[in-house]
Amino acid sequence: MDFLSANGLTLLAWTTTSLWIPFVVLFYIASRKQSPLRSLKDASGLVALPKLSVIVAARNESACIETCVRSLFHQDYPDLEVVAVNDRSSDDTSEILDRLAREFGDRLQVVHVAALPSGWFGKPHAMESGLKRASGSMVCFTDADCEFLDPAALRTSVMEMRRRELDFLSIAARYTMNSVRECLAVPCCAEALLIWLRPERVSDPNWPDAFANGAFIMVALERFESAGGWGAVRSKISEDLELARVLKRAGLRLAVVQGDAFYQTGSYPTFRESWNGWSRIFKGALTPIQLTITFARMLLLFALPLCAVLWGVVQMFLTGSPAWLTHGAGLAFAIAFGLRCFQDVILFRLVGAPLVVLPLASLGRLFVMAVVARALLSHAGLVNTHWRGATFVSGRMIKPDHIKV
Repeated sequence: MDFLSANGLTLLAWTTTSLWIPFVVLFYIASRKQSPLRSLKDASGLVALPKLSVIVAARNESACIETCVRSLFHQDYPDLEVVAVNDRSSDDTSEILDRLAREFGDRLQVVHVAALPSGWFGKPHAMESGLKRASGSMVCFTDADCEFLDPAALRTSVMEMRRRELDFLSIAARYTMNSVRECLAVPCCAEALLIWLRPERVSDPNWPDAFANGAFIMVALERFESAGGWGAVRSKISEDLELARVLKRAGLRLAVVQGDAFYQTGSYPTFRESWNGWSRIFKGALTPIQLTITFARMLLLFALPLCAVLWGVVQMFLTGSPAWLTHGAGLAFAIAFGLRCFQDVILFRLVGAPLVVLPLASLGRLFVMAVVARALLSHAGLVNTHWRGATFVSGRMIKPDHIKV
């Protein structure tokens, strides 16, 4: 059939709309299943909690590391130690951590990593280095740009793990999103990833799906180490996601939940970091087939209806009549565009993005398409992935060179 004909275009338009309907319904159902974990204000049972070690990895994080550490010591957890790892920083991170160590004494241990051993990427090695100094039977891994907002966040998380008999708990981050760019990039990139990663299935052993947010990962140490720990993902670009996959395959009990404003983490401050950061995440999280399907899906379900609606608006201004958008292919594309807008409202609310930027959501989706295309080229070895001063080629870090310790 000639899809350039009126009948062919109409068929394509209504096919696109029919594909949107189950897509939006399934997305809405999945979002409803992610009920937030509520903070436990009642302090009963404090004495029965195990010792908890929080490990923070920091590489050139002088702007935020002190806020992170101080927020951890505002937690009401009764037996808490913090291990901060200075991972080869070239800024003032080392000096700040040493000063905080003098202030907090034995409650804060500081580990300085001078070099990266062969076969390890930076963050997994930093977490493993901190783990060697930890003494708690429960361990929480977090990032230097996180600020814990709820004093009961750690206590609530440990008690949730005990209540559900979990070995692994990850809490989705609340992003600060201080720029319009990240207010668009965060929800749109998250939607493209979560369609495949399915966090609502993580706790179900009948599904292979696994997911984790590296900003907050809490584990039962013995079970974590028995499954290989960070060493099992020592050379993975998306180490948090790969860790969840390894642990689920090993039979550990996992869960991913939304936190009730437990903590917040920063998003990428510049376009370059956003471009490199999201490209790295898509490259590490999705296979080439998944990336190809994602790009084709967005081309059909997003770009095509958008172009059609823009064309209809132009025709309305030129002719003074909205006829193209109210009949045949134009009407179908307008409905498809409306369904996408409805999903965007759900999506922006889910991640906490301000609805005031919703009219610009199309720019965020165009950014996603560009990032997906770059991740595909990276899988093919046609472009390199850059992140935190390192260059990755086909999943192998080539810059800076590995140095044995």
